Amino acid sequence: MKAEYKRDLQNNYLILEVPGEGEADGYRFRMAEQNSIPGLLPFHSARKDGILYLHYEITSLQPLTGIFEKRTMGYDDILLLLAGIRDVLETMQRYLLDPAQLVFDPEYLYIDSDHRRVHFCYLPGGEGSFSIAMLAEFILKRLDHREPQAVELGYGFYQKAMEENFSLQKTLKEMLAEEREPLRPYGEPHYVKEPQQNVPEDSPQEMMEPYEVTHRERRKRSSGKVEKLFQIVHPAVLLSTLFLLAVLEIAFYFRLLTLTEAGGIFFLLISVEAMVNKFWKASKEKKNENRWAEEEDEEAYQALQEEMYDVAGEEPAIGETRCLTPGRAQQGMCLVCTYAGSAGIAGEDIYLDATPVYVGKIKGESDVILDSPTVSRRHARLECRDGVCYVKDLNSRNGTFCNGRRLRPQEQCRFEQGDEIAFAEISYRAVLR
Repeated sequence: MKAEYKRDLQNNYLILEVPGEGEADGYRFRMAEQNSIPGLLPFHSARKDGILYLHYEITSLQPLTGIFEKRTMGYDDILLLLAGIRDVLETMQRYLLDPAQLVFDPEYLYIDSDHRRVHFCYLPGGEGSFSIAMLAEFILKRLDHREPQAVELGYGFYQKAMEENFSLQKTLKEMLAEEREPLRPYGEPHYVKEPQQNVPEDSPQEMMEPYEVTHRERRKRSSGKVEKLFQIVHPAVLLSTLFLLAVLEIAFYFRLLTLTEAGGIFFLLISVEAMVNKFWKASKEKKNENRWAEEEDEEAYQALQEEMYDVAGEEPAIGETRCLTPGRAQQGMCLVCTYAGSAGIAGEDIYLDATPVYVGKIKGESDVILDSPTVSRRHARLECRDGVCYVKDLNSRNGTFCNGRRLRPQEQCRFEQGDEIAFAEISYRAVLR
């Protein structure tokens, strides 16, 4: 199926054509488009030349094919994926949506690495075109054969998917019941706990667990509200206003000021505080007008990567740009750093061959590491095939550029000697060596 990618000022979109007439006026279509349904990519519809297109928002998401292009799928990866399918099927039942209209093509199945969520495209009229067999074959080809559990789970799912009268929901329920429960894909607190041997059901530890989890959730929500308030009002302005209010109340209580005088002073001070806060917000917005947006905090993401891919104990991957094949004479295309950006990165040359080279700032997902807040975790891919070199943007936040033109998300562009390639603000020039 042909897909297009589009980017506006804030978001990236995957655009798919609705097969046939679709059901743009149907109940299921309106339900999926007008509601935020966990596990389904939010979308809006638009017609062009009488054809209905769906625009799915894929900002900050990565396709399954991109994540596992260079990695194998371990037991936890498969378990997370199958649990995500199970959860979205259960959610669709509550919304009376048809599960046959889910797209299981791995190219259009997205993962949110931050929250361990699996996101699917809901495509009305797509029944039978994107069967689960496509996903089962994808898992089979990328199995990590060093993990017996992964092999058993992957082959078991493939065999079930190939059977006649295959029931996806029933199969997932049976398979996942036999496996250990994965980390919650949707970040929800999970209070169900299997009874342990020799431990009474009413043990203090088990009785306290739901309370501890809900208490943490309440503290987290309360902290989020305070942070949101401080984003609107400067903490110094807020605290000084409360202090002045308390002083005026004391003065009024001891009759040092009349009600009219206290009210006049209070509103005068409030006006001054409002002007100060307005100036602070204006300076903050001006500071944020920089062309390059910084990526999100990497600390939580790195912790997640260690948990998902068992890389605990390794040092954080952010470091200086490294040559992929140092110390040997190279024949072919090479990217030479011409501008290191505001971060002042001492960029080394990037040599290209038939092996794809990934550019980003997270070890394990990128071959060339760029320590810049404007570079995404998985920013772009470089490769040379049959003497022709290509650069592909991987849904990066600040974009990949070829001779000054910004590539669309997932767009692949050919480049030659003398062309300028830029990853956000970090620029390279292609030369033959």
